[in-house]
Amino acid sequence: MLNLSESHSIVATEDIYDEHGMKLLAKGAEISREMQDRLLLRKLRAPLESSLAVHDGLTVGEMMQGAIDLIAEVPALASIAGGRAAREILRDARGLHIPPPLLMLMTCAWHADPESYRRTQIVAALCAGIAGEVNAPSGDAQVLLLASALHDLGEIYINPEYLQRQGHLSPREWKHVATHPHVGQLLIGNLTSLPKSVLACVGQHHERHDGSGYPAQLSRQEQHRLSGWLAVADAAAALISRGESCSNRVSLALRIVPEEFDREAADVLIRGLQTLPAKAPVAQSSAFHLESAHRLLARLESAAEEIAQVLLDDCSGVIRSVAGQARHLLDSFARSLRATGILDAEILSGDDFADPGLQEEMQQIVSELGWRMRNLARNLHLSVDNERIEAAALARLEGVIDLLDCSPATEPAGSGG
Repeated sequence: MLNLSESHSIVATEDIYDEHGMKLLAKGAEISREMQDRLLLRKLRAPLESSLAVHDGLTVGEMMQGAIDLIAEVPALASIAGGRAAREILRDARGLHIPPPLLMLMTCAWHADPESYRRTQIVAALCAGIAGEVNAPSGDAQVLLLASALHDLGEIYINPEYLQRQGHLSPREWKHVATHPHVGQLLIGNLTSLPKSVLACVGQHHERHDGSGYPAQLSRQEQHRLSGWLAVADAAAALISRGESCSNRVSLALRIVPEEFDREAADVLIRGLQTLPAKAPVAQSSAFHLESAHRLLARLESAAEEIAQVLLDDCSGVIRSVAGQARHLLDSFARSLRATGILDAEILSGDDFADPGLQEEMQQIVSELGWRMRNLARNLHLSVDNERIEAAALARLEGVIDLLDCSPATEPAGSGG
């Protein structure tokens, strides 16, 4: 917001008062960076963001039109959201109302990270594709498109070092990133009167139906039904935005753990991507991927043994609940790994074993499940970080976290965000 005042005119939309009722600024006054600095040092009656608007900033119409334009540019989006219904949903969304304080924050986010803004437009296009394909009621489509535009707004309050770092974030570092859905939900709730369904979708867009998401590890029954659609679109956009030939990768990411994503929404994307021409895979070392898969299974089994021991100990209710959920997810990941057949790939004939397509799929399987193990490590840390846990149980859980978080540097990033 401070930097935005150097390129845009920011004005007060109402009189600004301090906590004692003293008027600090009149409605309509233009606010410089220096003035913002001074206001931020005072305790105000209302959040400063709630009283500001930006001239010539981002509009909902521009954002949704940009999503329509991207459909023509990105083959993966054209395959999912290129139909008439999806385009009509996006055209209608150009008239949606987003209150001025949020438009100002969205403009800040756009200037701070144009690539993240483009990814938001990809999410909007994918949401329109899902809503159009399942013939969603117009009210659901509007909620979904509003939430897609606002879902990552909380990131502007996170230290950019954590968002932009290329390397591996530890669970302790990741907890700062994991707050952004909740921060976004609070922002929207405090600054606007948008429907609670929009707030829920923003706050839950990184939750998963099997309880493996964040920040609250909610189960499917605890989530708003549309948040699962947004979660599917957001996960796919993380891959599509990289400009990769992503048809197989997105499909695998959405189906490798069957209970993870909303099946109806995931199937819409998978069916759409099947219409894309397949890109010839690049030959790799199948022996490396087999070795990685077996190492992955060994880590899963070791972590499961540690979790089982935690549950045998006389531990607190918090630890028992966290460990029980972790055991369920570890069993699910192990079943998914075995179900792919990768662990039995050595029985294939030499020609089959050397097939580049099989090698690429093995790499993707290892990458996707490796990501989910790291995500579980982060969630375990989030669950116990602020709890008073007995030292022995905490030490054992930290051992599980270390096991799950350990990942070879050669593994590419997964579909999570």
